[in-house]
Amino acid sequence: MNPYIGQPLRRHEDLKFLTGNGRYVDDVRVSDVAHAAFVRSPHAHARIVRIDRKASTSMPGVLAIVTGQDWTDSGHGRLPMLSPVKSADGVHRAHITHPVLTHDDVRFVGDPVAMVVAETREQALDAAAAVEVEYAVLPAVTETARTLDADAPKVHSVLDSNMFFMVEAGDKARTEEAFASAHHITSLDLVNNRVTANSMEPRAALGQYDVYDDRYTLWATHQSPHMLRRSLAEYTLKHPEHKIRVISPDVGGGFGMKVVDYPEDPLILWASKLTGRPVRWTATRNEGLLSDAHGRDHSTSCRMAFDENGLILGIDVDTIASLGAYQTHRGASIPANFYGSVMIGLYKTPTLYCRVRGAHAHNGPVHAYRGAGRPEAVFVLERLLENGAREMGLDATVIRARNLIQGHEFPYKTPVNLTYDSGDPPGLLAKVKALASYDGLRAEQAKLRADGVLMGIGIAAWIDSVGAPSKTAAGMGRKTGGWDSAIVRVHPTGAVTVFAGSHSHGQGHATTFAQIAADRLNCPVEDIEVVEGDTDRAPYGHGTWGSRSTVTSGMAVVKAADAIVVKCRKVAAHLLECAEADIEQERGRYRVSGTDRAISFAEISEAAYHGAVYPKGVELGLEETAFYDPFDRSYSSSIHLAVVIVDVETGQVTLRDYCAADDCGTVINPMILEGQVHGGVAQGVGQALMEEVTMDHATGQVLTGSFMDYAMPRALDLPFIRFTEQETPTPHNAIGCKGGGESGTIGPPAALGNAVVDALWHLGVRHIDMPMTPNAVWRAIQDV
Repeated sequence: MNPYIGQPLRRHEDLKFLTGNGRYVDDVRVSDVAHAAFVRSPHAHARIVRIDRKASTSMPGVLAIVTGQDWTDSGHGRLPMLSPVKSADGVHRAHITHPVLTHDDVRFVGDPVAMVVAETREQALDAAAAVEVEYAVLPAVTETARTLDADAPKVHSVLDSNMFFMVEAGDKARTEEAFASAHHITSLDLVNNRVTANSMEPRAALGQYDVYDDRYTLWATHQSPHMLRRSLAEYTLKHPEHKIRVISPDVGGGFGMKVVDYPEDPLILWASKLTGRPVRWTATRNEGLLSDAHGRDHSTSCRMAFDENGLILGIDVDTIASLGAYQTHRGASIPANFYGSVMIGLYKTPTLYCRVRGAHAHNGPVHAYRGAGRPEAVFVLERLLENGAREMGLDATVIRARNLIQGHEFPYKTPVNLTYDSGDPPGLLAKVKALASYDGLRAEQAKLRADGVLMGIGIAAWIDSVGAPSKTAAGMGRKTGGWDSAIVRVHPTGAVTVFAGSHSHGQGHATTFAQIAADRLNCPVEDIEVVEGDTDRAPYGHGTWGSRSTVTSGMAVVKAADAIVVKCRKVAAHLLECAEADIEQERGRYRVSGTDRAISFAEISEAAYHGAVYPKGVELGLEETAFYDPFDRSYSSSIHLAVVIVDVETGQVTLRDYCAADDCGTVINPMILEGQVHGGVAQGVGQALMEEVTMDHATGQVLTGSFMDYAMPRALDLPFIRFTEQETPTPHNAIGCKGGGESGTIGPPAALGNAVVDALWHLGVRHIDMPMTPNAVWRAIQDV
């Protein structure tokens, strides 16, 4: 039997999804359930003068109406801050997280001010609409580039300005010297557009309070159930942690948006206690677009210095990163810690200086969106490099080949003190060029241009840093560790259940973790079940985000399974009456070396639970718990290539081809990895060409309040994505695997930005901000 790791096994979980048997929060059925709805601010900035709930209270079916004052008077708290950021200017500024219900000033359109609970959803919505809130409208700022202007309206009066932090990466003086001696300098002003996840399953919650046990149960669409439970216990509900159970069943997409703590979760639980009934809430699409955590939203000025041969001498970046009205529990740490640190990508860059200022604005809070900081950094890096190549008359692949870190130079220490573990960037470049038939594309481009068809070719290369150890996380200010956990339980029949502290919401853990466990235990993969997402069943863990699951929970599975194998060898040696050193492990059995005497894994399992014939000093049972803290971060790398056709008359961009070469170390399941890349590319293409949370900056109103206005890619917008992989295992874990869940989203904005400019360079177009809609592209052509 071949090893399971590396095999493209079909996902175990797909059958239930394809046959409509997934179980999402909205599918959970409890009796006598009531429904909640929320009153939300229609203004970007306003003072609440009064809230009148008299008319709503008397409406049919209404059970309770609560406001922010009610919440505060009950002794409850605000949403947490788990990753505080220290400002490089030495000024300590207050970390202002979201109040569960606002009772003074509203600070973005969609800010919740009251909750209504009623017998039916329709009654709750009607009553919420009837709550009278008098506002005194105040000036607002929603444009990131303007947030730090001297005359910009302040979001929080307790702060001196809208700036919350300023961080610096690299060496400013050395970078200035590099620019002073440069042969060529390329400069750009860039906007990284605000987007939102729009997961297939909206956010939802179902809460139930048991008065007899004084215990809450919450079913929630969340990526990190244990962390949500801790937040409820320690920060919002302030209720004993062991008296709260959080269950995240099947979750229909998370992408970082569902790792955030939201007001609705503690409120739904409190509503259940107030009414004595289970209470349910599911966001409408309009609510989601207004109140889900958004992503990206940077305004950047940047430059890159080159010598006469096109070698990079230095990079200088100045970014304002929007935090939105409030800080999420880790939102500020994304531009502070995961942006400048990866700015050099895969290139040998002698020096870098990156200044990031995190600023509040009167729009929804910003948190992680798939990639979280890396797509923003790669967009800056690759747009500068591509424009620099054209300005110096160099082919895009030639300038990259000259600057790429070579395989023999790993481990490679960067100018911001990261040490890349392993990789072969030139190998990736060769693979993507071969996959795309690059030389043929350039020849085709010239021929098409002669015929009046504008084709563009764009490349993007990057590094992805995943799985920070606890000490590294603490150094970045995080109040939570970088480790994760797993329990491997072998049943008396030899069947195995793996309980993991991570959470799968599309990543395929039910298959990949089973492959890992099956290889370590030498048992059939079909005999393994993976359980996640329930704080009463799974061990305490940090959930799934940042492409960390396999390098943390997956390695905990390895650790626990290896401990079971050690025990199995002792039991097998006892039962076979031989020395432990003589035991050989085969698929499904343990054999005495050089003989045909063997015992099956199931027989060992039975003996472990029977206990009558058992070695002395070995504990009964066959179950192990493991906690795994990574030795160091692992670094995945990728190079992608996009081919576009631009209609000069309409500005329409058609993505004709897309090629991806990814190096995620040892690949557990190549089919799942490719699927992750495909899904990520779709999201990256969406940001590049059509997606944006659009604001009316004069009023602060969100103009993309429905799917009629917020465009997302459809199947016809995407070509067949060609994919190839390269494996350079990391030395930092037993399998050699790295993260691969966000790669697909990181590269497309830069690759498509480069491709569109490549198509239009001869017309004088040097840059187009995202989203590169037909209108934006057409205007750029007209402007030159």
